[in-house]
This record gives sequence, C-alpha cells and structure tokens, in this order.
Amino acid sequence: MNIFKQLYKSLYSPKDIAAFRFQGIGKTILYIFLLVLVSILPAAYNLTIFADKAIEESIDVVEEDLPSFSIQNGTLATEAPDPVTIEKDNVTIILDNSGTIQPSELSGELNAVALLHDEFAIVTAGEVQIFPYSLFDGLNADNGDIVNFLSTLDSLKGIILSVFIIILYLFSAAITFIKVSIFAILGLLLANTLNRKLPYRQSWRITAYSITLSTIFFTIMEMLNTFIPASFFLDWMVIALVLYLSIKEIPQRRAK
Repeated sequence: MNIFKQLYKSLYSPKDIAAFRFQGIGKTILYIFLLVLVSILPAAYNLTIFADKAIEESIDVVEEDLPSFSIQNGTLATEAPDPVTIEKDNVTIILDNSGTIQPSELSGELNAVALLHDEFAIVTAGEVQIFPYSLFDGLNADNGDIVNFLSTLDSLKGIILSVFIIILYLFSAAITFIKVSIFAILGLLLANTLNRKLPYRQSWRITAYSITLSTIFFTIMEMLNTFIPASFFLDWMVIALVLYLSIKEIPQRRAK
C-alpha cells in the first residue's frame, strides 16, 4: 500500500492501522515526515502571505502614519500618550508605549506588528511571537531605521522565508516524533489491558498512523482560521481513542 493510501486509510480504519504494525520502520518514519509536511502547510502559507504584503504595508505605515518614535536601551519612546492602532488590508500596526496593550491580547489579530514598551510582537494567523528589545544588544532605532530594516527584509524575504519554513518543519517533526514515542508507551499499557501482544516497535508504528486523524483535523481548522478550545487535550484524546481502537483490532493472546 502506498503512503498516500495509508494516510487516507488512517483517517477512518483502525483495522488498517493495526495491520501497519508489520511494515518496515523506514516507511513509518517517511509517513511521519509526510504528515508533518501536510500539517505545516497552513502556517507556511500564512507566513508567505504575511511576508509578501504585510512588509510593504508596514513600510508605508511607519513612513506616513505612525508618530515619531525611537527604541533606546531596550525601551520604546514616543510622543503619543495613548496606543496607536492602524488597520490595513493585510496587517494591523500597533504602537503602544503606555503598557495598555498586553502581548496576550494580540491573539485576536490575524496579522499584526506591535511595538510595545519593552518588546515587539509579530502575529501571523493569530499566533503571537514576542521579542524583547533587550535581545538585540545596543539596539537604537527610530522611524527611518525601521523603514530601512523592513526594506532589507523585503528584498531578502525569499531566503528568510525558506529558512523559517525549514526550521518550522524540523521543529514540528521533532515534536511529532516525541509525541509518537510517548503515545507508543501508552499503546503498551492499552495492549496489556486488552490482552494483546504488542512489542514497543509495533506500538510505535501503530501510533504513527493513529495521529493522522487529529493532525488532519487541526490542519483543516488552522486553514479555516478556526479556534478550537482546549485543542491540546482534544488532540491527545483523539489520538488515544484511535490508538485504543487500533490495538483492539489485534487478535487476543491465546490462553496457555
């Protein structure tokens, strides 16, 4: 069975997942890499759109709309006493030296760049990344410096995007392998409870396919920009359920 047919079968068939326990480990590892590739597509797409249009709009906003500001000694200084929010088609620009806006509040934005009192934040598809100014030792910048920096980013965005997406892929793959290894241990416990013979290597293979349904579901929800409450627990519950149903398809041990 080819790897794409396995992906399709793993969405609904615990019996097929159980049968995959006998295949080679190399094919299972390849399947995980494919699944990770599918899972990061929404994030890669959103990042590409953000970089393609948001940088140009940010340059226009900093040049024409934002009040004068500077970043010195790890803090933001500006003449504006209140937060300034400028909405554009593809990005929201926020300038706030008062501390009124907290980074946690930015998750409601789709794509945004926020210059806050002692940190700046980038929001892509509702995901907030925070960078304290103190990370950049000796940083001294004003409106003009930010425009020059954004212009440099715009000219190098192809290279930068490629590096970010590769890093995202490798990080996601590492997290997925760790998740599979943890749930494979749970698989051994379930197999013992259900009186099934299941070595760890076979449990690991079954687990690799048991994460398919949850992974594809959350990938689709991310594509639709749909927020799922308690997504972490839902993810683990779905994986555990599919793993349980798959192990249940393994024949029971013969009584001695």
